[in-house]
Amino acid sequence: MRSKFVLGLGVVLMVILLLLSIPPVRTVAQQVGDQILLKMKFVISGPQTQGAGVLQTGEVNSLSAAVATATLTQVVAAPTSGSIYLRGILLEKVTATTGSVTVQSGTGTNCGTGTAVLLGPVVIPPAGYLRLDIQVPAAKALCLQTDAATTSARALYD
Repeated sequence: MRSKFVLGLGVVLMVILLLLSIPPVRTVAQQVGDQILLKMKFVISGPQTQGAGVLQTGEVNSLSAAVATATLTQVVAAPTSGSIYLRGILLEKVTATTGSVTVQSGTGTNCGTGTAVLLGPVVIPPAGYLRLDIQVPAAKALCLQTDAATTSARALYD
């Protein structure tokens, strides 16, 4: 009987030691709190020089004005150096039976000279975001053209 008691006591002590040796698990609230503290650190530090200590969380893009015209329309001016990177097109208004959008590049007023078709025409495009990831040739402006009243599009670029 005594040996069963000692054996049982040994098992209980082993379980207790095992439970004490397991590291504590951080809760979601603690993780969120740490993230908030990290963000506050960057805010409190003030402006940084040349990206020192900058926490980057995503891409910075710009959205052009809406185009809903059959006339080729410049939405992003040609940069003085480098080129435009077209992330995608946001199609705000389309119809189920008609509609189109064309992406072009060029120089001059509304890409009037040196025009090159980058995409399209995309006929009956789906409403929403259409990811493209197209680099516009250097020193060229970005222009959009739709079928007029039935389609409205914007360019997401950087």
